[in-house]
Amino acid sequence: MKRASAILRSTWSSLGAPMPSCTTLGSPALTTRIHLQRYSSKPSSNPRLTRPNNLPTPREADTPQSLEQLKLALQEKKKMLKEITDREATTASFASIEADLNPSPPAQPRHDRPDRSMPIFASPADMYVRLPKVVRNFEQPAYPEIAHIAIIGSPNAGKSTLVNDLVKSNVSIVSVRPHTTRGRIKAVLTQAEKQIVFYDTPGVVPEKNISRLNRELVTASWKAIDDANHLLLVMDCNKLLAHTLVTEEYIFKRLDQLENKIPATLVFNKMDLIKGQEGKIQEIAQKYCQQYPNIVKTIYTSAKAPKVGIQELRSHLLSLTQPGPWLYPAFQKSDQSDLDRVEDMIRSELYGLLKVPYNVTQKNVGWTELEDNVLRIDQNLIVDRPGLKKIIVGTNGSVIRDLTLSARQLIGTALQRRVMLNLQVKVKAKSKHA
Repeated sequence: MKRASAILRSTWSSLGAPMPSCTTLGSPALTTRIHLQRYSSKPSSNPRLTRPNNLPTPREADTPQSLEQLKLALQEKKKMLKEITDREATTASFASIEADLNPSPPAQPRHDRPDRSMPIFASPADMYVRLPKVVRNFEQPAYPEIAHIAIIGSPNAGKSTLVNDLVKSNVSIVSVRPHTTRGRIKAVLTQAEKQIVFYDTPGVVPEKNISRLNRELVTASWKAIDDANHLLLVMDCNKLLAHTLVTEEYIFKRLDQLENKIPATLVFNKMDLIKGQEGKIQEIAQKYCQQYPNIVKTIYTSAKAPKVGIQELRSHLLSLTQPGPWLYPAFQKSDQSDLDRVEDMIRSELYGLLKVPYNVTQKNVGWTELEDNVLRIDQNLIVDRPGLKKIIVGTNGSVIRDLTLSARQLIGTALQRRVMLNLQVKVKAKSKHA
């Protein structure tokens, strides 16, 4: 009771009204009348319950008239909303009926460009891509002539560069690293009714180094002699004057052991590197002609611009052709398969970027034809140890990214089509029996 009196006292004090007596406040009926009179607009007959003048007037929204207007406005809004809903439903119904009467054809998928968002599953290269290119039933000239010439020389003597200059096409890959050519490559030179088939071979390996390289590198040079009727002996002039002659002596030793000693042309390449020392090269040329008497001519060349001796060598070799049918049509420059050419170009770019060992094995895992004549090539570079993988990948993949970009441009130019190249470096799994 005391607490209620305190609350009422504070309420009246805040209203600025005179405080009733304690006896009057104690009556429950009077308390109820005070509460009702506080919100009544009609003045009270009791002066102690008269509403103070400074109290705010009741809000208009609380009056019965305002509530009635609000109710009418709400009903009007509901009516407008119902009309809009009915109108949209009618429109949708007419559209559905029209679609049923005049159905539109189904949307056709777009084929103007390949869907790069779809996952691409690599398919392996087929036999057509792996086998050498052979053109049958092509037209022969009236009087065809042909010659088979095997190119023999020490590693990095410029044999592949010389072949590319002779046939006027990039048939063999070229790099500063020796043994870039891994197997025998056929290059074709056709002029008028004459055709020459060159056998570009890896550099000759002396006996003391045979165990370090694979069998194909060791035997490819000498096997090519069996299919040739003329030899092109290429010597590196700079190496002859500045290094040992172990490889050159081994070459002439093997030539002297041949049962069928076929004629040969001696070529001294890289003459631009020995200016002023031509006399020493001529002395070496006389020595080699004595060791192999079947040398019919000696020519001095330089593949560096301005090229020296290339046209003279081409004319000389064309004069060696003999009557016989052509093996290739005039437009064909090589019989290499597309897969071999791609692997050679990747290896050439790899050697150009890094000085890597030769225990990098290439494995094709995908040769996928896509839309718009786009070719996707997936190739694995398999190495023997994790350290070599880090070198080829590079910091944040910088080396493998540059390799992929340069090789892709080279392959696209050679194949005359757009190419997507995907290279991955993997470490060779260790044998369980090792």
